[in-house]
Amino acid sequence: LFYVFVNLHNNERPAEFFIVPSKVVAKKAKTGHADWLKKPRRDGKPHKDNSMRKFNDMEEKYLNRWDLLGLKKII
Repeated sequence: LFYVFVNLHNNERPAEFFIVPSKVVAKKAKTGHADWLKKPRRDGKPHKDNSMRKFNDMEEKYLNRWDLLGLKKII
């Protein structure tokens, strides 16, 4: 199972596609959320747990990785 995240850039430049294995998404979402919960809010109070999760690929390790699906780059 894979996720494909799309960054559309408000039509200012071509879309970016991040093809990411589900296990990677799950791990990053879990650890990222745990780290977020440990940090206080801007007002110093603790964050309240919620169902929102954030994923990013700052290193662009999964940018246009169509090969992970056995495909060639489509754009």
